[in-house]
Amino acid sequence: MSAERQVIFICSGNICRSPMAEALLASRSSSHRHSFAVDSAGTLGIKDHAANPDAVRALEEAGIDLKNHRSRAITDELLVNAFAIVVMAPEHEEYLLSRHPGSAGAIVRLWEFCPEGQSAGEIEDPLGRGLDEFRRIRDLVSEALEHWLNMLDDA
Repeated sequence: MSAERQVIFICSGNICRSPMAEALLASRSSSHRHSFAVDSAGTLGIKDHAANPDAVRALEEAGIDLKNHRSRAITDELLVNAFAIVVMAPEHEEYLLSRHPGSAGAIVRLWEFCPEGQSAGEIEDPLGRGLDEFRRIRDLVSEALEHWLNMLDDA
C-alpha cells in the first residue's frame, strides 16, 4: 500500500456534497491500494455548522456516520499538501484558481468520473430538494469515487 495522501473535497457550504464525499471515501479507501487522509471545506466560508440532516440520513442509510461533521472554510493550510482537491462544480474550481492558484495541478473534477449521462457538468447541490435527491447524489458521488479510485489503481 502506498503512503497516505491528502484528499480535500470542496463544495459551496461544506454541509452537503463535500462532507458526503469525504465520508464515502473514508469508508472505502482501505479497500483500495491507496491510503487517504480525507477532509472537506466550502467556498462560502461557513464555519462550524452540522451537515444537512438529509445528508446525515442518506449516509446513515449506507452505514456511514456523518453526525459529527462541522463545516469549515477553505484555507491555504488545508490545501498546501493536498494530493487531490476534488471539486463538485465548475464554480468551485474557479474559486480555487482565483484565490489559491497553486492548487491548479491538484484539482479533480468529480463529475468527470460519473457514469455517462448522469452528470450535468457538475455534482448538483441537493440542498432543499429532499431526502430522495440526497440519496441520488450520495449514489452518484459513490459511483464517481469508485471510478476515480479505479483510475488511480490503474495508474
